[in-house]
Amino acid sequence: MKKGNRCTICTGCGRCFGEFEDPCDIIAVNDGNPVMGAPLFRPIISTDIGTTTVAMAYIDSDGRAADTYVCLNPQGRFGADVLSRIKASADKFALEEMKESIRNVIGTGVKKFIRENGLSGSVDMYVSANTTMTYLLMGYDPAELGEAPFTASHINGDSFEMKISDVSVNVIVLPGFSAFVGADIYSGILAADLCSSDKYRLLCDLGTNGEIALGNKDHLYVTATAAGPAFEGGPCKGIWGADMIHLTSVLIKGGYADPTGLLNEPWFEEGIDIGNVHITQESIRALQLAKAAMNAGIKIICEKAGITFDEIERCTLSGGFGVHLNPWDAAYIGLLPGTLINVCRAGGNTSLAGAYSFAAGARIAQTPVVINLALEEDFNDLYTEAINFPVK
Repeated sequence: MKKGNRCTICTGCGRCFGEFEDPCDIIAVNDGNPVMGAPLFRPIISTDIGTTTVAMAYIDSDGRAADTYVCLNPQGRFGADVLSRIKASADKFALEEMKESIRNVIGTGVKKFIRENGLSGSVDMYVSANTTMTYLLMGYDPAELGEAPFTASHINGDSFEMKISDVSVNVIVLPGFSAFVGADIYSGILAADLCSSDKYRLLCDLGTNGEIALGNKDHLYVTATAAGPAFEGGPCKGIWGADMIHLTSVLIKGGYADPTGLLNEPWFEEGIDIGNVHITQESIRALQLAKAAMNAGIKIICEKAGITFDEIERCTLSGGFGVHLNPWDAAYIGLLPGTLINVCRAGGNTSLAGAYSFAAGARIAQTPVVINLALEEDFNDLYTEAINFPVK
């Protein structure tokens, strides 16, 4: 249900548009609008399986998103994050249930496209997902993804066939990079056009798993950090991540909370109301930990590339709420380095858009440098330094 340019209930699908310098520079899939890349002259289905949300787009032969389907990932009952689901999958019956539940969701989306768009015969579906979601879709045991040395045996793409009503669906799963950087970032890199310029471009995917990619035409670096559910409501369910960031910046500016994130009295115990939104101490702390992890990850990936923030040509913010995130708010609370404010743009669901680019033949030529932040000596120090809000 729409309210202005937002849904009254946000599932974090990221299909909404961002702000673009050129009408042709569209990298978010949106109803009735062209997606990035030339028309394929055949309909396809683009699917993004997120930890929290599943988003699907039926893209017609003219390259337009003719219809969409979005729902919460039913695997959420096994845990809100990938580690919880990896642990739950130790039970083979739970693993099978997670596989069947996500395939049923895909089937429901296809049935909608059949019913409302006359889809018939056969269709290719291109799926991008983080590595754990890929394993669970295929029914692979993801135990290796949750323990050192974090090996990913099934990372080079996959496929299987489904029969939905009278339609044959050829499901093509995009490749990923590692146990913690999956196909959703592969497709995001394609959608954000990270690797075509002489200058470096940055992609920050803000969600349950915070992934970061930095690349130019010669080099590519990727990493991920556990942001948790703070960017998608967290302890204060129902608050948009973008709104949580904005409201927290208001609290800091107004002196209702100090730079360490503590709410002043009399709001420390019960929280504080801003309009009709109730912010708790717990939700502020969760946001601090998530934004500190992203901030530290951005600093380390730039160090690995040997560049300063000033050398970044463009920063694309993707994910469920990247469209509505104010870069000034993000910099004010220390999520993004302030230097990046003027080069930020919203990417919407780059995972969906990039799956279409993959279908059109786009591939990543660079061999990526995969950075495991847990093994970086500076990460803990940078993370700790970034927990507090910057003093203005």
